[in-house]
Amino acid sequence: MPFTTPLALLGLLFVPAVLAMYLLKLRRDEAVVPSTLLWTRLVADVEANAPWQRLRRSLLLLLQLLLVAVLALLAARPFLERPAGLARDVVVVLDTSASMGATDVTPTRLGAAKAAVLDALRDLPTGGKVSVVAADRTARIVVNETTDLGRVRQALAAIEPSSSSGNLGDALELAGKLAARSGDAQIVVGTDGALATPPAGAIEAPIRVLAVGRSHRNQAIVALAVRTSPSAVTRSVFISIANLDLDYAQRRIELRGPGGLIEVRDVSLDPQARADVVIDDVPADVGTIEVRLVGSDPAVSAAPDDLATDDTAWAVVPPDQRRLVLLVGEGDPYLETALSYLPNVELYGVTPAEYGPRTERQDGRPWDLVIFEGTLPATLPQTPILAIAPPGSSPLGQVTGTLKDPGIGSLSPDEPILRYVDLSTTHIAEAARLTSPDWARTIIPGPGGAPLLYTGIRAGLPTGVLAFDPRHSDLPLQVAFPVLLANLTGELMGGSAAPSEAVQPGTPVSLPIPPDATGLAVTRPDGSVVELVPQSAESRSATFTGTDQLGIYSVTPHLAADSAPSATASGPSASTAPVSPSAIVPSPGPSGSAAVPSPVPVDPNAPARFAVDLFDVDESTISPGSAATIEALGRPSRASPAPSGTAGGTSAAATQRPTARDELWVPVVLIVLIALCVEWAVYQRDAIIRLRRGLSGRLGRPVDGSA
Repeated sequence: MPFTTPLALLGLLFVPAVLAMYLLKLRRDEAVVPSTLLWTRLVADVEANAPWQRLRRSLLLLLQLLLVAVLALLAARPFLERPAGLARDVVVVLDTSASMGATDVTPTRLGAAKAAVLDALRDLPTGGKVSVVAADRTARIVVNETTDLGRVRQALAAIEPSSSSGNLGDALELAGKLAARSGDAQIVVGTDGALATPPAGAIEAPIRVLAVGRSHRNQAIVALAVRTSPSAVTRSVFISIANLDLDYAQRRIELRGPGGLIEVRDVSLDPQARADVVIDDVPADVGTIEVRLVGSDPAVSAAPDDLATDDTAWAVVPPDQRRLVLLVGEGDPYLETALSYLPNVELYGVTPAEYGPRTERQDGRPWDLVIFEGTLPATLPQTPILAIAPPGSSPLGQVTGTLKDPGIGSLSPDEPILRYVDLSTTHIAEAARLTSPDWARTIIPGPGGAPLLYTGIRAGLPTGVLAFDPRHSDLPLQVAFPVLLANLTGELMGGSAAPSEAVQPGTPVSLPIPPDATGLAVTRPDGSVVELVPQSAESRSATFTGTDQLGIYSVTPHLAADSAPSATASGPSASTAPVSPSAIVPSPGPSGSAAVPSPVPVDPNAPARFAVDLFDVDESTISPGSAATIEALGRPSRASPAPSGTAGGTSAAATQRPTARDELWVPVVLIVLIALCVEWAVYQRDAIIRLRRGLSGRLGRPVDGSA
């Protein structure tokens, strides 16, 4: 039997030491005497006993010699050899997406995958290297080429399930690049196969899938939105529930606010179908809401489905304050009408000649948005700006010419400003040729890289530029015009605080920093705080990447020590004239009247909040996928082709692999424990005998005096 550390057998040298202790032990015969008076001289004569005596039969001695031999054997780490079942270099890909938190296997799918990986690594050849890649939204290397399985075990134990969608294709691509460094490599994947993003493309290494999971029982919250009615008095919550199971389900929805439970609704869900729930009249003092999907019977404590991650969702209730918008221009009836019908918006208008000190309000409240139509002042206001058809170059962008009949380029389907906007039939007669600045992102691309619409954060202020006058196109005659204007102004007036829509877990969030602030403090749902500072001295924004937790995030600006609220910010004054009586349409009150409530002051430095929710039907579909489909993506490495004469198609690298080792430390430790227990029992045999006799006497004693 071979040993991993044969030098440890030198521990057998302790056997003579144990024997010497027994040889040197003084022994006297026990005798009962009436008095020790005549024995004092003999007691003092200790040297009378010869130290070296013949060994007597002793069970304790045999047990101690056995313990020394077994401990030396344990230190030598004996092992048995067998053919290796894995390649010399193994890349472990562990799926950590949200579906791996399902509890249809014990303790979770991720825990079962970890156990399966550790069990598979027992077939690793001697000296084999292991790399570990965690796969959630993006792939990351946890361990890189280590021969220490203890380190691999610790790394696997530290991996936690994420709340985001998984991208196994990205992880397999990274694993393929790690495997390409070796001539004999293999990829081991621990996953449930329930992939939100299926992998594509071949991997130049064989793939072995350790499949976990067996259930498809799950219902999920897949959409949540809060909308304010046109009266600005009531709010409604829209909830969409998906039953991803093959059976009918009965669930209960709990709507909660910061103060506790608001409303409860029962919902019936058909198999593989959705159900939409609308809850009206949400209290006006509720700033955030939480929706929980629980069992239909509150007395049952068991989990209603196998995945709890998608049973809770959060949303930030839009604030109730009215927005002040100033339109500077000669007058565009299409633009004025579309702006006046925006909810919670007070629209004021001045001509370019009237713009200036006359536009300041006496209460000092700044404008929420200033729109310049075909004009720009010499000094831009410190407020969010939308410039329409800028006449010349400015800090908003460089105008290099004019575009005649410009075509609209390819639009991004994920652009929030273009949500529900169809520009396929839009024609533009003339537009300014603009050069997009560094702070801007293009919304509507034009010919030759010249943008037709772009937005961004300029000096900490949301800014948008539309290159053409709407009257020089047929856009105002289409339904897309008011929708585009609502989305655009909504981002410019709300983008300075935080995202208004739910953020996907793991998605970076750009957070503008107010002019009077030196940085931001982001409080995560678990209470931890992340400090953010501007990326540069000129930049007035910071990117927050720690959106891996589901829940509500709070963003608080750090104000400079000498900063104070500005009392001279541009705002509407009592002398500012509205655009026109017909164009100004305040939001009607509850009774349908045109009464306008008093505006609520807005503090630009007040904490902002945004929500992070899963909202991924593909990830909530926890039905286990096909392991064969993933394994089919792998192929034998070109560095180790299988020779034609090799039996079973085994590659040459596989035939030269070292054998796997099964160390025998477990049975050796059991032998040590048994020997220690026997030694203790022999040493305490007198006490054990007395205890046994006492117990026998008590058990055999007559009860209640009966024989």
